[in-house]
Amino acid sequence: MRLGPHEAHFRTSQRHTDADLAVQPISKYAISEEATTARNDMQNPYEPLDQTGLVIDGLDIGAVVSTIRKQGYAVVENFLDLKSLGNIREAFNSQVPITEMRAIGTKTGRTWRAHNLLAKTRAADDVFLDPRLRAVVAGVIGKYNQINVTTLFNTLPGETKQLFHQDDGLWPIPRPHPPFLCNALIAFDDFTKANGATHLVPFSHKWTRPVDQEIDSVQIEMSSGSVVFWDGAMWHAGGANVTADQERMGFFISHQVSYLRPQEMQPLAIPAEVVRTMPQKLQRLVGYHTFGIGIDGRDPLDVLEDGIVVNPDAHPASYWRQRYSV
Repeated sequence: MRLGPHEAHFRTSQRHTDADLAVQPISKYAISEEATTARNDMQNPYEPLDQTGLVIDGLDIGAVVSTIRKQGYAVVENFLDLKSLGNIREAFNSQVPITEMRAIGTKTGRTWRAHNLLAKTRAADDVFLDPRLRAVVAGVIGKYNQINVTTLFNTLPGETKQLFHQDDGLWPIPRPHPPFLCNALIAFDDFTKANGATHLVPFSHKWTRPVDQEIDSVQIEMSSGSVVFWDGAMWHAGGANVTADQERMGFFISHQVSYLRPQEMQPLAIPAEVVRTMPQKLQRLVGYHTFGIGIDGRDPLDVLEDGIVVNPDAHPASYWRQRYSV
């Protein structure tokens, strides 16, 4: 079948400047989250949130989430401003150690990637905390989520097309299943068909059959600063860069539900002394969240701060026998 262009693009006002974000307390993001979750108190806590009617900085979050649920993806234009893009691009070009990628069907080495980004630079922290990103992710996979993968990449001229794949395929969970992975890809350069714009197969996030490498797809052409969100079950692939001199740089962020192991083991991958400098919300997102018994009954953030991995209220059996006269 022949697939037409994507059904919906969303426009948003330019985001806050770096200066604005620098002085805004984290409580602003907490307040935004409270506003999005108040009407969901009676739901299963791991259900995706109903974001109907929620608008943040001019972006209709409910409409974006609804589009992702329907067709598997949505494009938001003007998500990041040029200054923010410039700061992160500079980090990629000067601060961040990178590797070449030969994977998912490509063998040229002409895709450069910087994984484990939060251990390497603070240049993108504000993006992870952007209330629009947080609200879209909560609408797709629920409010209890964590960062799965953080990657800056650059696709160079001569790179070949990837194989179609599903990012949620790493976890052996039978399909169909509730969404547990939400991806966001921000364009730093204009994404065009010629320079390898990402291929997506609309509606494939609902399918249960094996991935078909011969299927028709759409390429997500979008301008610098725009973002495409997609459900982690969607069939997708990086495109071939057939240009002579155009690079295609992008910023990929994947979130998953908090009860699954992420691809990047953030609590190990990011040194504790680095995590301690992060805002609390970002600390939670990289895995220092409360789940079950935590660390010997303690909040992981308390353990991060004081290094005490044994609960201070824990005592030898003799103590408890004496206390309870056993």
